[in-house]
Amino acid sequence: MNIIKQLAKPKFKVSKSDKILMEYIKQNIERVSHTAISQLAKECGIGESTITRFVKKMGFSTLPDFKVALAQELMFVNQRYIINRNIESDEAALVTARKLLDANIGTLEKTLNSLKNEDIQVSAELLMTARRIYFIGIGNSGFMAQDSAYKFCRIGLDCTSYDNSHQMIMMASLMQAQDIVVAISHSGNTIEVIKTVELAKTNGAKIIAITSNQHSQLQAIADLHLAYAARETLLETGSISAKLAQLFLMDLVYTQVVKQMPAVAEKKKCLTTQAIELLR
Repeated sequence: MNIIKQLAKPKFKVSKSDKILMEYIKQNIERVSHTAISQLAKECGIGESTITRFVKKMGFSTLPDFKVALAQELMFVNQRYIINRNIESDEAALVTARKLLDANIGTLEKTLNSLKNEDIQVSAELLMTARRIYFIGIGNSGFMAQDSAYKFCRIGLDCTSYDNSHQMIMMASLMQAQDIVVAISHSGNTIEVIKTVELAKTNGAKIIAITSNQHSQLQAIADLHLAYAARETLLETGSISAKLAQLFLMDLVYTQVVKQMPAVAEKKKCLTTQAIELLR
């Protein structure tokens, strides 16, 4: 099915909401394939059921089927390009390297420009005073959760990480008012993460969200939101650019914690380093 042609000349009766959604898809066609239905509905100002009905009118059983078909169609239309419109399939590897480097630097600069000094300060204070810190994330964000927990554990903070949905939700049921959840999600709409932080919050835990989305479900639930400026196409999922931005934010908060408790951080880091050396 030719989605792009149908968007221009639909073969069905178009409602007012359909027109809004079709225009949105045409204007954001590169990222629709990896945008959650809740986010599509919010940005278009229409109901999720309207989106479901629309994709059926387009000839697809579900929204995921529609997204996959759209991504495949875009790859065929733009076959000269790979990953995104900036990288061409026939260019030299080092040309691509320069483009990726520039994109990564740009992501970090945009992230820095969007940050507020007080948000970093408050994040550090919350972590330093927490009974226990839970870093959570699914998929690529789960790797970041593990890395972050390890990093803060080395300076004496009581923290752990979870990237398994069952473990996350079980631990959320046991959290207390003195606990902190650092929830990492590129989209900010990962259902396992959303369910976990909702339960954690009912138990009084504070939520720090790390996302690239200023208007996500996770951002709306969180007590504090640290956003980074990284966009990903379908083939860029888990890109270095997004990981760098997440690492940058966590390293910034870590550094702020160390700045506020230098003597304790140094002592704990020495103790953990000495302990590891016993294994050699």
